Amino acid sequence: MLKLVCFLLFAIYNIIIFFYSHKIFYNRTRNIKALILIVTFNLIIIFLTLLGNTVIPEAVFMIVASILLAIEFKLIYNTKWLKNIFVSLWLIINGFSIKLIYISIYSLVYKIDLPFIMNNKYILLCILCLTIITSLVFTYIFVLLLPLNYMNIIISDKSSLKFSLFILLNLLIYLLINTHTLYFGDFYIGINILNIKIAIYTIICSFFAIMYAYLFSKLRLYEIKVENIEKEIIEYDKSLTLLENEANYDYFTGCLKRDIIYEKIDNMLENMPFFCIAFIDIDGLKTTNDIYGHDEGDFYIKAVSEILNTEFVGKAIGRIGGDEFLVVLNHTDIYATMKCVMRCYEMVNNLSKSFNKPYPTSISYGVVEVTPDNKLTRDEIIKLADKHMYTFKKSRKKNRK
Repeated sequence: MLKLVCFLLFAIYNIIIFFYSHKIFYNRTRNIKALILIVTFNLIIIFLTLLGNTVIPEAVFMIVASILLAIEFKLIYNTKWLKNIFVSLWLIINGFSIKLIYISIYSLVYKIDLPFIMNNKYILLCILCLTIITSLVFTYIFVLLLPLNYMNIIISDKSSLKFSLFILLNLLIYLLINTHTLYFGDFYIGINILNIKIAIYTIICSFFAIMYAYLFSKLRLYEIKVENIEKEIIEYDKSLTLLENEANYDYFTGCLKRDIIYEKIDNMLENMPFFCIAFIDIDGLKTTNDIYGHDEGDFYIKAVSEILNTEFVGKAIGRIGGDEFLVVLNHTDIYATMKCVMRCYEMVNNLSKSFNKPYPTSISYGVVEVTPDNKLTRDEIIKLADKHMYTFKKSRKKNRK
């Protein structure tokens, strides 16, 4: 009768453990038939063990059971060995620790030496029944304290899993070393108390090892989340910058759009008492387009805009028309501005020669200096710069005549 009770308890425990591990491994059962076959295989083994008279040494049992359980998890869930060994070691270590507590308590209560208990089949069956019942309660309490999502987080992080596995292996070795006290010597109270302390210490250490592994895994997940958020922020900033560029800059020349350069001038009028504006017009662009095609016209515009962006680096340069540009220079007097504009003028004049173009390349310009004494609006300033530009253009035509 006792054997039947023990067999039924083991069957229940076996099914619950595999159900629990099924959840830990994210329902990754490769073959439900394999699960049924292995559970049946385990039940046959315990049944034959209960019928037999041979007592397997506890050290051998722990090692063999750990290996077999890891292999079973591998066959059923097809997960990595690290995860399988971790779960199997945790189950075996806690199961044996509970059994060691009952053996020692039985020895203390009945003042029987440990070797006698280990060789008495009936006593061991009673202890095994108590161990299975306690293991079921222990598993339930463990699930309450450390829910399944905790275990899932641990086994998903390799470094935390290694940490836990290292602690569990040390605990297993610690238990294996102390199993020799079960088979040698007479009744001794100190040995039993020591065994109880060892078992309780092992259970507590295994719990905290998993708890710390969970905390490390959680920190790692937060770290990964922070890294992902940082990447998203970087991508968002890039997208925002791209959108701002599309909204503010002329895609062809890289210069500010008309409305934006006008806003810059308005801001300068409100906040900057001294600044200059250069109005620049590309000469002969329409003729170049009509005679040599729009590809040559595009080259002409692009080349001039590149010269302006290079010479006036860091300054506000805007394209206000097909061949017209405005440059706004803060804290710059008219002489410094004229010097920069003249360099651009010379560089544009050399474009035709440098690129062996069949058409002349040049620009006309007009510069206006804005001071606190000026009482001009933005439109008036631009018109004045435009007027100076046309004056310069006409003077060049006269000189060519």
